[in-house]
Amino acid sequence: MSQQPPPILDYRPPPPRQGVIPPGVSRAFASILGPLIGLLIVIAIFGIWRPSLFLTSGNFINVLRYNHHFVVAAVGTTFVIVTAGIDLSIGSVMALSCTVCAMVIQGVSFPERSIGTSIGIGFAVALLVGLCVAGRLLQTGMHTNRALGLSLAWALASALAVAVVWYALGGRTWHSMPWGVGVLAGIVVGTLAGFLNGCLITTLGLPPFIVTLATLTIFRGLVLDIAGGTPVSPDYTWTQGAKASMLALRDLQFGSFLGLPPNVWIAVAVVLIGAPLLHFTVLGRYAYAIGSNERTARLCGVNVERYKTLCYMIGGATAGLAGVMMTAKFTGGQPAEFTGAELTVIAAVVIGGTSLFGGEGTIIGSVLGVVMLGLLYSGCVIADISTFRQLQFIGGTIVLAAALDRFRHLRG
Repeated sequence: MSQQPPPILDYRPPPPRQGVIPPGVSRAFASILGPLIGLLIVIAIFGIWRPSLFLTSGNFINVLRYNHHFVVAAVGTTFVIVTAGIDLSIGSVMALSCTVCAMVIQGVSFPERSIGTSIGIGFAVALLVGLCVAGRLLQTGMHTNRALGLSLAWALASALAVAVVWYALGGRTWHSMPWGVGVLAGIVVGTLAGFLNGCLITTLGLPPFIVTLATLTIFRGLVLDIAGGTPVSPDYTWTQGAKASMLALRDLQFGSFLGLPPNVWIAVAVVLIGAPLLHFTVLGRYAYAIGSNERTARLCGVNVERYKTLCYMIGGATAGLAGVMMTAKFTGGQPAEFTGAELTVIAAVVIGGTSLFGGEGTIIGSVLGVVMLGLLYSGCVIADISTFRQLQFIGGTIVLAAALDRFRHLRG
């Protein structure tokens, strides 16, 4: 008697149970939980210590009023650090953009240029362009001789163009521009600075720390050179139109819209644009992938060089915008300001939960980090803590945040 085959059971295991909150959102909440708790602890400490002075609407408004530029710069820096990079040139880029904005509003008179100086400038640009082009072509696997030939052609063309433009600008005067043009010029300069950082890092394979440390000095020297080491502020040499434009720009800091300066609302707008750009776009996903494992991202088809350079350009653009916003506060350009601003911005981003090892971080966390540092400074001043102890206290906070980030990775 033949045996009947066993019945085929159409059994499928139930899908894994999903929580109410998606995993990605849960990780985002977890990453900002630390800085949020730290912010609440700071508020609690100084609120108990000096409640009548610290827990006031005026104090919180002042924190926003004097830290909005750090919020803007922190948004772009988050993109950079998420890719496991670093940007030490933020303060110099802010000073450069601030001064360029003021100079465009004032009007620029270029000194006479000699042919020798123009050739020297062209040679320096040619060297930079040639190295970057050669590095990029060699990365694509092009034969060495062909890559060197093409890079030499690019270098000669760029040298000729820059030398001609540099010489032609000598002795010319650009008249005063509206403040909107000055704002745009400052942002463009910051974006170009970020582009330069990104190109040097991706094409030459240099460490971001070394590249941005070098450009920190280069940009600072450049802004001090073009401004003659002195502030660019309205005086008797300014036309009435230029003074009116600068006063109109000044309203961004000292005006009021819904009870807050317009600069604060600009910072809010940057956060509202930056957060979805980092968390819900291809650029953001690739930035996290590059920071988590650059080699794996490259094997998966991600154009690492392109997206890493874009992140540095975003960082430069936000630093440029931050510098322009401070032009409104200073009512002019200050080439010697913002020394050490990069450390404050990086510290705020790290305190906000963005990992220095890359692959983790949120825009909201970075904003919380800026607010936390701002409240720390404000609380120390209100509590009459000396400047020396303020530096020790805040430095210790930064070390603690970095240590917690390290322990979190060791645990993972």
